[in-house]
Amino acid sequence: MVFSLAAAAEPAADRLFFFDETTQRHLALEKADFGNTRVTVRFAMDPGSSGIWTGGGMRKGKELIFARSVNEGEDRGAYFIAEISESKVVVGFKEGQKEPQDAGINGTYKRASETRLLQLLKKEFQAANERLTTALKNASKSWASSDRAALGLWKDQWPVMRQRWVDANLKSAAARAADPRAPQQKPAEPTAEQWLKTAQATARGYGFIEVMPDPRTGTGWDGEYDDFGGGHASLRLSKDGKLRVSLVSGREEGQEASTLDTTVPPEQVRTDKGGVMTAEFTFQDAEAVVKNKPARFRLTKLGRYLRIEAEDAAPYAGSGWFDGVYRGGPVPQE
Repeated sequence: MVFSLAAAAEPAADRLFFFDETTQRHLALEKADFGNTRVTVRFAMDPGSSGIWTGGGMRKGKELIFARSVNEGEDRGAYFIAEISESKVVVGFKEGQKEPQDAGINGTYKRASETRLLQLLKKEFQAANERLTTALKNASKSWASSDRAALGLWKDQWPVMRQRWVDANLKSAAARAADPRAPQQKPAEPTAEQWLKTAQATARGYGFIEVMPDPRTGTGWDGEYDDFGGGHASLRLSKDGKLRVSLVSGREEGQEASTLDTTVPPEQVRTDKGGVMTAEFTFQDAEAVVKNKPARFRLTKLGRYLRIEAEDAAPYAGSGWFDGVYRGGPVPQE
């Protein structure tokens, strides 16, 4: 997660939020270990953007001197100073540096209460959703005719896929440990964290629709395929008709991706009389101590796009999934 925005699990003084309306930048100050203060800036000029800058330093009274977060041994770059008041934060370069590099975080940010933050993130989701609507409208005219079946399918799947990604990336205990046996209650109003994740999922959606396949992408099996939310497929058809399949599901930010590799025999790789290309296979981990039911997969080429359908695949996808529509890309040149 970029930074936790859920309602008050910690005292308000431990986590403060600020916003620069002109540049659509969010700044968060959060108490960290050993007296440090964590600084996170999210750049939201494109609604739902996940672009962030992270840093930290020591706060003394109303001043915080900080630099970017790096791995051990790396140069932290320019140092910044934040002048903090009840109503705003002003960020600038720490004096005495020779040609400090601009990280795009300098400026004035006004204090945002949790109520104001909720309003801002809800509005950001609405802007992202409007951009997605426009992208879909444009795509219905601009996409190649051979790809439009994929567009229609993606639109049908989108509400479910977006919610899947949001649920996978929410860190609140309620989202991770809900008891399905508990009595159903009226859903609570979305938190700021939920609006943020929904906006970010929607940004991934409009990005998927706006970015067309590389012109070198063919309509055959061979290629590298990506969906909107951390899914990847690598396909190679060999001369003997076997299809090598490598699937990756990396849905949660910061979590290790799940992978699945197999080879589909030639008799399961088909092209029907209408030219529709499909491949079907089952998969079971032969080395697993506990044997799960074999997962069933069906791959369908839709122009330069790929549809993946999966049944009983949860044990192999971790907390993610393999289903969906994937945009094709060419085989990398060696």
